[in-house]
Amino acid sequence: MNINTNITESLIEEVQATKLGRLLTRDELNRILAHSEVQYYPVDCVIYKQGKVSHGLYILLSGKANIFARTMGDKIAKIDIRKAGEFLGEICFIDKEPSRTYAIAKSPCKCLFISSGYTELLRFYYPETKYKILKAISIQLCQRIKSMHDKVNEFILESDMVSLSLFGRVIHSLTHAKEMTFSQSGINEEQLLQKVLFQHFSDDEVGELLHHASILQAPKNYILIHEQEKSACCYIVLNGAVQSSIMQDNKLAKLSVIGPNLLFASIGCIDKDSKFTITFITCEKATLLKIPEKQLEYFKQQKPELWYKLFELICESIVALGKSIDKLDVRLHIELYNR
Repeated sequence: MNINTNITESLIEEVQATKLGRLLTRDELNRILAHSEVQYYPVDCVIYKQGKVSHGLYILLSGKANIFARTMGDKIAKIDIRKAGEFLGEICFIDKEPSRTYAIAKSPCKCLFISSGYTELLRFYYPETKYKILKAISIQLCQRIKSMHDKVNEFILESDMVSLSLFGRVIHSLTHAKEMTFSQSGINEEQLLQKVLFQHFSDDEVGELLHHASILQAPKNYILIHEQEKSACCYIVLNGAVQSSIMQDNKLAKLSVIGPNLLFASIGCIDKDSKFTITFITCEKATLLKIPEKQLEYFKQQKPELWYKLFELICESIVALGKSIDKLDVRLHIELYNR
């Protein structure tokens, strides 16, 4: 599967300057370059199309690209500007669904294209390299989410959105969850193994996960991850539902609802330095598997193969947030357009 890319020292330096390149060893970088393709796009050329499934990942080596979304009524919302060193088409690459955005070269662009087929091979033969790709994507997505988070906060401050009532805040503060070990929960492990999410792992790995996780039985309106909470943790929804939101000045901007058999992760799993967070609140009675920061760190240090698989799910949850953020951005464009 060699693409015969001409691997020059200048190309190596260009890739080393990217978000991904800074995480890779020289051997990993050379291996990726041997199975990737350099592509060039003139000004105003479409790099990837909305509504099409991506067959790979683009890394912008030089130039700038505008990211747009075409909305209902054929309105066009400008979502972002990408510059050298950043990924293009990363959301579609992860979720393998038709892209909700499209990219156009703002200036002449040089891209490195890594095929999805090759990254799937990395999962089996070089899982640490695949992990580094997902980590770099997650870091970029968190930066995008933070930018949109700040934009939404400004919108909330200037809007006449209804604040949460004092009664509602009191209800949030009074709700309590019951935490227990998996063995205490009475949940059938065999039934759990049949769920699609757990089929990512071997039986031994599932046992390891369950041993280090706890079961949380939470009532409706229970806050799982608070505003400004930066600890790294993730949850798997076993039943019930959880709502992700941006909270500012006692006002909520809803992002998405997360249902059973899905994992969601705190922003702290990727970004512990900046102050922004996404809030997660149960929107009905829910049972969840909770994996706290200490146990995530244990998997990372002691169980790397399990950690790489778990991180794929964490990355998918960050991608889901990124998609919700983009949809909110489009809604804000429409709101501002209609004012």
